[in-house]
Amino acid sequence: MTELVQTTRAAEDSERGEGSTFTELIPASVPDSRGSRRISWRAIGWFACGLAGSAAIAWFILLSPGEIGSKAQWFFGAVVLCVVVVSIWQFVTIQRLARRDAAEAAERHREELAAAEERAMRELAMTQRLHRTQMEAQQRMHHAEMETQRELARIERDHLTKQLQKQAMIEVSRAVNAHTQLLATLWNQGASILRIEDRDEREQAMNPIFEQISQAVTGFSVEIGNAHLLVEDDRLHRALNHVNEAALMAIRVAQDVHDAVVEGHAPQPNPISPVQQLMHARAAEARRLAWDLVRGGLDDTSAATE
Repeated sequence: MTELVQTTRAAEDSERGEGSTFTELIPASVPDSRGSRRISWRAIGWFACGLAGSAAIAWFILLSPGEIGSKAQWFFGAVVLCVVVVSIWQFVTIQRLARRDAAEAAERHREELAAAEERAMRELAMTQRLHRTQMEAQQRMHHAEMETQRELARIERDHLTKQLQKQAMIEVSRAVNAHTQLLATLWNQGASILRIEDRDEREQAMNPIFEQISQAVTGFSVEIGNAHLLVEDDRLHRALNHVNEAALMAIRVAQDVHDAVVEGHAPQPNPISPVQQLMHARAAEARRLAWDLVRGGLDDTSAATE
């Protein structure tokens, strides 16, 4: 019966090992030599007692003088005693094997619980590492998206600023055109006013056109100031300063023409045309520079969106 229990336990262990998905190295328990020695001496003692009892019963039945009836009764009692002794021995053996199997099962259960707990701890640590890695990846992705959005917003703001700069350059060019047209009007009307012989009448005839030029200069000054407020590029600031210098030169030329006409003589050669060309050239240079900046901003926006 002991061999049957051990064979069944071995089969269960082999089935448990084949069905497990997680393999662990469990140190094999070393058999206790003292326990096995004690069990062997106990078996020898039981065997010796049984042998001595059997010999005594056989001697009493076969060799001792006595009546047959009493011998039969003693034989029956001896048989009953043997049966009882064997039953007790089997009960004790089965109980001892049951305790040993229960202890071994409890030990295996504790080892399995420890292995399961260790496996659960490893899985939990792995899950935490995976979660931490995913969170870090998401944070890095979020930071990258935020940086991309900031860069795109900065590029769009720069592009809008450059468009405003271009529009300011266009307004400055319009003011330059109005100023140059009034300069041409001043020169043309001055030629007809020279025919008036009275100085006061010539001065009164020149004042309206000169007032219009003054208003055009005021509007030009406003547009130049607004452009300087919007412009962030140093090259555009220098271009606006060049346009302003040309406008100041045109104001001095207009004042000279006004004074000459009032005095009754026309300046030679015509100083209006070179000043007009200078103002148009510098205004065109400012517009070209502003458009180059806008085109560069468009290229940056396209690159950022891609």
